[in-house]
Amino acid sequence: MARATAAETAERVGQLQKLILEGQNSASCLAFARQTWGLSRAQGYKLIKRAWAQIKDDIEEAGIDRHEMLAWSIQNLMAAAGQAKQQKNPGALVSAIRQLDWMCGLGVNSHAGHRVHRH
Repeated sequence: MARATAAETAERVGQLQKLILEGQNSASCLAFARQTWGLSRAQGYKLIKRAWAQIKDDIEEAGIDRHEMLAWSIQNLMAAAGQAKQQKNPGALVSAIRQLDWMCGLGVNSHAGHRVHRH
């Protein structure tokens, strides 16, 4: 198989970045890369890593601070929780609430956004 050009690689990174921003997890992105472009696991993960780096760079260049990102994340998690409740999906609802608890430090076992493990 021929090696991808720089332009093709940039396009692939862009496609993976879009999938990530649409909420796809790394396993889904890897499966997409392997199916679509016939890549090995290692090659797929390299492109996913580059996509995440591009997302980070885009956020930094846009000047979005941590509070804005937290507000955006909370908004999306609340929307996801609402959708899960509407669809009667308790697993997804609990997951969204658990993530909100972890991020915001709302629960009994949370402190400033970090979970405290008790044994």
